[in-house]
Amino acid sequence: MKSEDDEFARFFDEFYPSLCRFLECLLGGGRASAEDVAQESFMRLYHKGLGSLPAGEARFWLFRVARNLALNELGRGQTRRRLFERVAAAFGAHAASPEREYEAAERRGMILEMLKLLPEQQRASLLLREQEEMSYREIADVLGVSEAKVKVDIFRARGALRDRWGKAQKAAAGIAGK
Repeated sequence: MKSEDDEFARFFDEFYPSLCRFLECLLGGGRASAEDVAQESFMRLYHKGLGSLPAGEARFWLFRVARNLALNELGRGQTRRRLFERVAAAFGAHAASPEREYEAAERRGMILEMLKLLPEQQRASLLLREQEEMSYREIADVLGVSEAKVKVDIFRARGALRDRWGKAQKAAAGIAGK
């Protein structure tokens, strides 16, 4: 066991700096994130056992695992960024004047009412696409319909909302002009 730990320690000392450099570039310059991913990669190698891999393959295995972990981390980072942007937008709206807040609430209310008027399949398809950011294939699987039907439903829902929104804006302009 002692010799396996010594062998792992030598392997770690040899490849940790180059793995961190690779991950730092892959992750866009975040040194702390690169070190976290590198350490996780080495932990996985330690649990797998350095001796369980064919001779000369441990380095390639380590970099492949590190790359996959880094890609997962990048995906989580994008998700966190989108969430942060949504939260910032929500809090930014509260910093607006009461008049703007009222107008925004009115718009949201109008859109919700227009959504209620859509047929259920169109409304569900559009919400899954826009709110949940699902692909057409994923929406088709969720709703149990063909991908072509999903595309048609979303197209029709957007068209109906555009028409209703345009009519509502014209009506509001007519009222404001009087």
